[in-house]
Amino acid sequence: MIDPEYCVALAEYNRWQNESLLNVSEKLKSGELEEDKKLFFGSMAKTWNHIIMMDLSWLDRFHSRPIQKLDFQEMQFSNLTELKKLRTELDSTISEWVKTITSEWLTQDLKFYSYMYKKEITLPIWLLITHFFNHQTHHRSQISTALLQSGLDYGVTDIPWNPFYPKLR
Repeated sequence: MIDPEYCVALAEYNRWQNESLLNVSEKLKSGELEEDKKLFFGSMAKTWNHIIMMDLSWLDRFHSRPIQKLDFQEMQFSNLTELKKLRTELDSTISEWVKTITSEWLTQDLKFYSYMYKKEITLPIWLLITHFFNHQTHHRSQISTALLQSGLDYGVTDIPWNPFYPKLR
């Protein structure tokens, strides 16, 4: 079981890593963000887009809203500047939202429609929150590999060294 502090810590970790990788991405050659790097979604841009689309859909589910964007392939940005702005805004939204999570809410179940499995599923919220954060990490690892293959050092990624986590300051 996880607790609200875990949610805050992981939101700040994800913010740190998103910011770090996007800042390093500014050193990419023109067009390299969109170039097919043989990642699961092809390019780094499409991988970032997937992370954003899934974050948005999970946030809708967690807030008991219908999913706003159902075309999961539709690009949400057209360049790195737009991507950084969108990701920064989304990370701020996530960071503010997790501060409202309660232990009681984490113990509940969430019933949702899975577009992947084409059926309704009910799972514990704590498990879905864990997936929400792990999903970003999973796909960021693909982006960090592509950055490394492009000769770019993306720096430290270990959770304990997250400068945003208050207990490390």
